[in-house]
Amino acid sequence: MGEPGEATGRTALLVDVSNSTRATGPAAPDYRNALDEFIRRAVEGRDTVAVAPFSGTTAGLSWSASERSTDWKKDDDNPDNQKDRRQEAEGCLGNWLDAARTTNPAAPGTDILRPVAVAADWLRQGEGTKRLVVATDGLVTSGCASLVKSDFGGGDEIAALTAACSAEAAQELRRDVFVGIEVSFVGIGHPAAGQPLPTPAQVQWLTRLWKEFCEFQGGDCDVRAASFGGNPEDPGSQPGPVTGVGDPVVRYGTATQRYSLPAAALFDTGEVVLRPAATPLLTELAVTLRTGATTRVQVIGFADPRGDDSANRDLSRHRAEAVAQFLRGEGVPNVVAEGRGEINTCVDGTSFPVTATADDETQCARRVDILASRS
Repeated sequence: MGEPGEATGRTALLVDVSNSTRATGPAAPDYRNALDEFIRRAVEGRDTVAVAPFSGTTAGLSWSASERSTDWKKDDDNPDNQKDRRQEAEGCLGNWLDAARTTNPAAPGTDILRPVAVAADWLRQGEGTKRLVVATDGLVTSGCASLVKSDFGGGDEIAALTAACSAEAAQELRRDVFVGIEVSFVGIGHPAAGQPLPTPAQVQWLTRLWKEFCEFQGGDCDVRAASFGGNPEDPGSQPGPVTGVGDPVVRYGTATQRYSLPAAALFDTGEVVLRPAATPLLTELAVTLRTGATTRVQVIGFADPRGDDSANRDLSRHRAEAVAQFLRGEGVPNVVAEGRGEINTCVDGTSFPVTATADDETQCARRVDILASRS
């Protein structure tokens, strides 16, 4: 793979290794899993690849691998050999990614704009397809785009951040940086458990921010907010936080955080006993609540307007108490539960007719909201 290939495509994979993405065991984002798709695409295209971790505010990158060819067809027409070489290329690229994601952060803080610009410079050296993939929670804590004091409050703030970062004094956003490059941000809005977590609305805001940052710089942009949890069968595979690296914390501009969990993810239909599949989700949330500055947690159950009102109120109350009991068992203090019964509004405030009967109209009402107050 050290020899140049015949294919002309290029792929750069960057991995955020700042402390906000790190937690012991399965509580950290699993970027190896998240980037499997892009590893396969790079090898399928026989791309020349580069892999690097990033953290701190450095303007450079320390590549785990650079100028490595995945051209499994070059100089070998034997189908069996090509299959073996393709698998070997995927394995090597995965190993370089593992080496990157287990790298300790170089310094406190995160400035994502500088390292992605460096990677874009490397990509522009090629003539074929160019693809940049960035695995990150999207939480900039230094430089012009710092979100430490952000209100996550709408388009005006995004416009202000764009203006600040594209100003002559900063020049961290430039119109031509991503021209001709397919850019994918993966894991936006999902820091490791133990960090403050954004609400669904704040994740949407953060996704919009990175979409606009990327498009401002001329990229063909794909911004993903899916969560990639760690592997519970291999808890040692995730790198833990590094002591002595005092990262600034993004607290999302509010003293109360709302976490809205769909009932279908927690309970079987009509049941009040938590599903086994709900355990990882609630465990991650419990870690965040008990290790943050949370002073009180209110768990509120809701049901959709279908069915008997009294039965729905009981169902919502028992479900809220089941979630509250789980959180208490995980060491979260000051947890109270309440069932509010029927509701015809979604968590974002939109409403549907009380006479609605279809699941896709009412499913957003069947949920458990968790309000975490902090000092």
